[in-house]
Amino acid sequence: MDEVLDRYPPPAHAAFPVRSGNLVEPLVDGAVAFERIASAVELATTSVWVCVAFLEVEARFPGGRGTFLELMDSAMKRGIDVRVLAWHPEGHGAGADDVFPGDRTSAELLAGRGTMWSVRWDAVGRNCQHQKVWLVDAGTPDAVAFVGGINITRGSMASRDHVQPDSSLGFSPGERYSNIHDVHCLVRGPCLADVHDNFVLRWNGASERGRRHGSWPDGETSDLDRRPVDEVPTVLGPTTAQVQRSILPGLYDALPEGENSVREQYLSAIAGARDYVYVEDQILLSRAVLVALRQALERGVLVMASVPGDPMPELAAARAHPGIAAGYEALASLAAYDGFCLSAPAVRRPWGVEEVYVHAKTAVVDDAWATIGSTNLVFSSFQGDTEMNLSFWDAGSGAGAVARSLRVRQVDEQGGFDSEAMDGRTALAQLIGVARENASSRAGGGSWNGFACAIDPAGWAT
Repeated sequence: MDEVLDRYPPPAHAAFPVRSGNLVEPLVDGAVAFERIASAVELATTSVWVCVAFLEVEARFPGGRGTFLELMDSAMKRGIDVRVLAWHPEGHGAGADDVFPGDRTSAELLAGRGTMWSVRWDAVGRNCQHQKVWLVDAGTPDAVAFVGGINITRGSMASRDHVQPDSSLGFSPGERYSNIHDVHCLVRGPCLADVHDNFVLRWNGASERGRRHGSWPDGETSDLDRRPVDEVPTVLGPTTAQVQRSILPGLYDALPEGENSVREQYLSAIAGARDYVYVEDQILLSRAVLVALRQALERGVLVMASVPGDPMPELAAARAHPGIAAGYEALASLAAYDGFCLSAPAVRRPWGVEEVYVHAKTAVVDDAWATIGSTNLVFSSFQGDTEMNLSFWDAGSGAGAVARSLRVRQVDEQGGFDSEAMDGRTALAQLIGVARENASSRAGGGSWNGFACAIDPAGWAT
């Protein structure tokens, strides 16, 4: 493990340490992830704490469990300590139907339901409180956390086969955000101490907690005690991992210098790549990351990135911003390398082609390092939005090799073939070939295997 950590070194400025002995299980696609999350909430014995970024209150969990509000109500009725930390948008995002702001409308909704559990709202100026974290039974031997990028929305409940969304959900055929590919992970073991500390930091320091409609019940929520420093969960698995974050300096009194460890980790992992880098991300416009990928390509590393084929229109609208423009230029330059492939998942329907919206924020390098979280590859996610990722390292390819298992799961879904017996470079080379063949089939009006379709980097999100 020391050799792996040296090859893909953890960030020098992370607030939390690298911890061995974790159980980490990637949960790919919302139907899988929310089944596990809802089951954990239903089995909770002491507490359910949730960091919410985007929430559609009508979105229903798998298995007929109902909405997020109903799931929290059910836990509260069993005597569980339910606390929800929600993003309060200021500027962009305000008024959207997928946010749950701290305002009179939200207060009236909760009052009308007779809600008894606690909510605090947290803002970060015109940026986003973007963490998507669930912590169940904090501080107990049965504690479990879920860290990743999946929002609580109708489109986020998609299964791995990405069937066409049910018409009862109210989507038009091919509507953006109706069929989302995303990733979370289950975590148990020592890293739970850091997920716990992050929630306490943010809950106690939530910006709106003392303002009108900034908490629920208004003015009646209580602070959390800090976790005893020496109480770290016991070893429960084989994985070495680290909780990494993006938090602006000065945002919380308990973390005056902030944290920017996710960016540092991405750059160090890519710099160590020998065989391949596989990325799934909603936004691939960080110039620093793209330059690091170009340098990897120049070393002979294969690089593939999966992005949404119908990306959020805000990207094109922001293209004049110097930071965004530099990202577009750096992405377009990667088209010159044979070892690079930009891909967008899609599926042919009777009425045409449906883009599968990539909302995941993951990367795998050489079957040895991987990350799952909420952080997009754009400068505003590194230094603006509040984010959390779990990065993990594998010393081998046998049982417990979580980075490899994530690669296999993602490549197999996107490529429509079985890569379990392949090494990572071979699997990625085959996926790149499939994506290019699929693009030709799509252009010719035919069908294709899996979902991956190669696209032109210079034309993405324009």
